[in-house]
Amino acid sequence: MSKNEFKIGRKIKSRTTKKQVQPKNQFAVIIWQLIKDPNDFSAVDWGRETKAAKGLFDTYPNIKFWSQINLGFYLNSLNFFNGKDGIKYLRSAVDEFERNLKINFQQPEKEEFNDDATFHKNIDKSTKPVSLSSIFKNGKKTR
Repeated sequence: MSKNEFKIGRKIKSRTTKKQVQPKNQFAVIIWQLIKDPNDFSAVDWGRETKAAKGLFDTYPNIKFWSQINLGFYLNSLNFFNGKDGIKYLRSAVDEFERNLKINFQQPEKEEFNDDATFHKNIDKSTKPVSLSSIFKNGKKTR
């Protein structure tokens, strides 16, 4: 993937460029998508979070998932996913993402109908209608 192909589903501006963040790799996608404000990170923080992001990406290597994940809150550190609550949130988000992948969001094909077609059977009107008492005679259907 080229540099321009990595996108995040969140509006956050880089402190240096004052523009929407364009992550450089899949690990930066995870960091920018989930961390409250990575602009405040030092080089040591970036190293620690990149290591955690590599572990998360190895766990579930789907960049589309990571670029759209929304936990409902932002994290101070990706090490949140090492705890019991973090695993629960991550499993729930992965399950929801995979369920949504199975849903077909395309418009159904439009059915063609022939308005000129007729569906009337030719009914012989000369036959006498069957009475209720003559329907069953000796347990058998008769006419």
